[in-house]
Amino acid sequence: MRSALLPLILLTLVGCQPSELQVIEGKTMGTTWSLRALGADEKARQLIQSHLDQREAVLSHWRKDSALSVFNATTSTDWQPVPRELVEVVELARRIADQTDGALDITLAPLVEAFGFAPKMAADTVVVTGWQHLQSRLSPPALKKEVPQLRINVASVTEGFVIDELITMLKARGLSDFLLEVGGEVAAIGNAPDGQPWRVGIQTPEASQGESLQTVPLTKQCVATSGTYRHQKDGRSHLIDPRTQQPVVHSLVSVTVIHESCALADGYATALMVLGPERGRETADKLGLRVLWIMGENP
Repeated sequence: MRSALLPLILLTLVGCQPSELQVIEGKTMGTTWSLRALGADEKARQLIQSHLDQREAVLSHWRKDSALSVFNATTSTDWQPVPRELVEVVELARRIADQTDGALDITLAPLVEAFGFAPKMAADTVVVTGWQHLQSRLSPPALKKEVPQLRINVASVTEGFVIDELITMLKARGLSDFLLEVGGEVAAIGNAPDGQPWRVGIQTPEASQGESLQTVPLTKQCVATSGTYRHQKDGRSHLIDPRTQQPVVHSLVSVTVIHESCALADGYATALMVLGPERGRETADKLGLRVLWIMGENP
């Protein structure tokens, strides 16, 4: 799992002069967002900010009044009504977990907090994790714990999920060519102003800001990166392996996934980082994913 406050993706956008694009931006979920497009205006900014504010009120694990935090706080094992988008995010994460042998586990919230990568939301005397203790349904939308202490953290797919929603909203508003970024996750829709694909520069772990490893041409695709090299506490990775319930330790330092769905790219990147270089590559090949791997020294 990762902390939403600390975006893991460090991308440099290249290939267009700033004067060619209108840029609007704002803050959300402890991070930032931006839109680059011809025709980006104040109405578009308000549309994006309003939608992100609504989703933060549902999906944030930093806000005690969010729908997610309210669900986490209950110790009832009955079905709990929740907003539909929370169920959709949970089921999306479960889909990725099923495809990656459980590498993505949103029930690791207590461990994410215990290792200092999210605010402590409960005084846990018993730490319970595991998908088998969580049920979901869409009609009517609800979640159900089978163990009272179960808590969830959906940060591993939240940014990608809201980007996919915003893509649909912006297209409906008439924007066909734009570059949208939330917390470092990027959606490249249509083409750049020069008529060519958008070009996104992916940063190396050791690089200074603005220095990229390679430039990837993108159109109608999204980019999500998960890594261990920038967000550590006491020398430990923020990513927790559900198999060991400890921060991951291996030589893979960054995984970038390119996919038509930003939510899937987001979740897959985290899962592949958890799996590590060997099992991660095997899983990516099985799923037919387009992935950029960055290796470091052996731990």
